[in-house]
Amino acid sequence: MSNHSQWICASSAAFAVIVGFQTLGLNAAQPDFASAVVATKPLAYYRLDATSGKSQAGTTTYSAKGGVTSSTPGAGIAGSSGNYAKFDGASGYILTTQKGGVGQASSIMAWVNLEDLPSKAARIFYIAGESENGNDLDLQIEPDNVLRFFTASGGNLQYAPPAASLLNQWHMIVATLDTASHNRALYWDGKLVAHDGGGGKSGKTAPFSIGASTVFSGRWFKGGIEEVALWDRALKAAEVSSIYAASGATASTSATASPAGASATPTTGPFATKATFDVEDSKGKVIMKREEQIAYAFLSAIEMIQQECQVDLQRACTLDQMLSGSYPAGSHIDHLKFDPNKTDPNYTYTLATGGRAWEAHANAKKPGLLGFCFMARDVGTVTATISKTGKAGWVDDPLGNRGMSGDSFATQ
Repeated sequence: MSNHSQWICASSAAFAVIVGFQTLGLNAAQPDFASAVVATKPLAYYRLDATSGKSQAGTTTYSAKGGVTSSTPGAGIAGSSGNYAKFDGASGYILTTQKGGVGQASSIMAWVNLEDLPSKAARIFYIAGESENGNDLDLQIEPDNVLRFFTASGGNLQYAPPAASLLNQWHMIVATLDTASHNRALYWDGKLVAHDGGGGKSGKTAPFSIGASTVFSGRWFKGGIEEVALWDRALKAAEVSSIYAASGATASTSATASPAGASATPTTGPFATKATFDVEDSKGKVIMKREEQIAYAFLSAIEMIQQECQVDLQRACTLDQMLSGSYPAGSHIDHLKFDPNKTDPNYTYTLATGGRAWEAHANAKKPGLLGFCFMARDVGTVTATISKTGKAGWVDDPLGNRGMSGDSFATQ
């Protein structure tokens, strides 16, 4: 089980981004956690402060099966009773009356605390989802201690937090999926830690369960789970950040850890980033130099911001807007942390826009560096190409699978 020079590109390649950007209006009198979650209109929201109960949104209910007890203290979330559901890792799970309800997009949230490592137990620890053969919606931690989000048979998005941060520590996990725009993301304690263009299939119809899958047997979670929610849309990055802030917790430093199979980039030079990259062309994995990673990170940030502009403003934004943040009031669109043409000595950056279409280039100033082209004709589908000549266009090598984890050059 489980997984876009010229205006026309040779081959399409989906890239996971967070579509749109909207804050929840936190102020000095910050709302409690439950109020912040309910304000985002989830399909269902189970606090799990008892072994059975009602959703805080909608009309569904939940009940514990097997080895589940109500325990305390929980994650210390603002406004919480302090109770959480403790799963025995052998027979305990929670079944809800929420069934399906998910169309082309979805989000899952859960606070988790592992009592044991999946690597030690030698099995999958299931967190929550709607399991279905060939059309998965499953969030789980696998025997290599990697968090994986499965959205279709054979495909998943993954993040590997440091093992030392897993045992006996509470973490807020959010997974988002948009099959129309091909965006899939994982958040760890309010921070984006992995995203790709997996997408998966739409139309999830199975029962929503917590602590064990209703289809794939033996995936018993061992430890605590609370504050579980399901949405029929992909939460925006600002929403996830605001929900986490409302918990009163402090974001963990582990959110900058490397995803499975990737190596962290250096943090020296003018761009202090620990972002990691997983990029493939027709020949397989692309190994990028540090200078090339920086160029890729800038175009990825432009890509993310353009998605927000296309959705919120119904048009692409210019480079000047991205640098100054001069957007219409209330749009809450990101801007670039740095001016790439002033701070990057290795590349020249250009951005052309027309309606909702845009095209960005990173052209190498020095020989031996890859050139990059990102472009989109509308919201949701971005094409990327690379060239060994240092200047990429539509005839150059298309990038296939693309992923970037960690901090971005886009910020509020």
